[in-house]
Amino acid sequence: MTRTPLRTAPPGVRRLVNRLLALLVAFVVWHLFARGPGSSSGFPTPLESMESAVDLAGTSVYWSNIATSVETALLGLGLAVLIGLPLGLLIGADERARRSTQLILDFGRTVPAIALLPLFLLMFGATRSLGLVLIVVSAVWPVIIQTSYAVGEISPQLRRVGQAYHLTRWHRLRHLIAPSMLPFVFVGLRIAATISLLMAISSEFLGGSDGLGYLLLQAMQINDTHRAFVYSFTAALLGLVLNLVFVLLQRRVLWWHPSVRKGGAS
Repeated sequence: MTRTPLRTAPPGVRRLVNRLLALLVAFVVWHLFARGPGSSSGFPTPLESMESAVDLAGTSVYWSNIATSVETALLGLGLAVLIGLPLGLLIGADERARRSTQLILDFGRTVPAIALLPLFLLMFGATRSLGLVLIVVSAVWPVIIQTSYAVGEISPQLRRVGQAYHLTRWHRLRHLIAPSMLPFVFVGLRIAATISLLMAISSEFLGGSDGLGYLLLQAMQINDTHRAFVYSFTAALLGLVLNLVFVLLQRRVLWWHPSVRKGGAS
């Protein structure tokens, strides 16, 4: 039985070929749908979308609104981390605190922040503050939950080692607690980062403040499906890039962890 060249190729080459084939199939399906069922609604083909993307890439409005959305998402994520990380540490460090706050955490993470948009819109108006509040309300929960879980799962043996060697609180936090909790915390950060970008664009779309979401709203109002599709695709690419940044950061910080050395952080 002869083996095909693809089977004998290195694993990295096989993964690349498989991904390219998947993209090719996706583009073919996209083109067929645009020429068939989607033609009545003006659904753009891949070529038409690329042409629209090239036109928009030459305008400053496109890039400035992307920068606005990314800046809002990162600011909101920073606030969520500043609030969620200390709370998670405090909750996770005490068993009674974990038990007493379990119901609150479960309730808070299941409430969609978009449902509170009308209230926040009345309070803050169509401003960046609206987006920041929505991001914090949505993204703070995975940070708190993952941090508290990480602290609660620290091995008792590690705590006894710190006591036996009379380590200071700072040294226990840096050399014992942090290495044990960081893999869990990074999971929460990646989830929170995705939520932050989603809520930033959603607040711009529903609230009418500047950003990529507002451009998408304008395109839909004038029935410009070509530009609307480019804006939607741009939002998806931003989400992929943001997740990739956190994956690379996780690999850089947790280079010693088995999940990273085995490629499990992707």
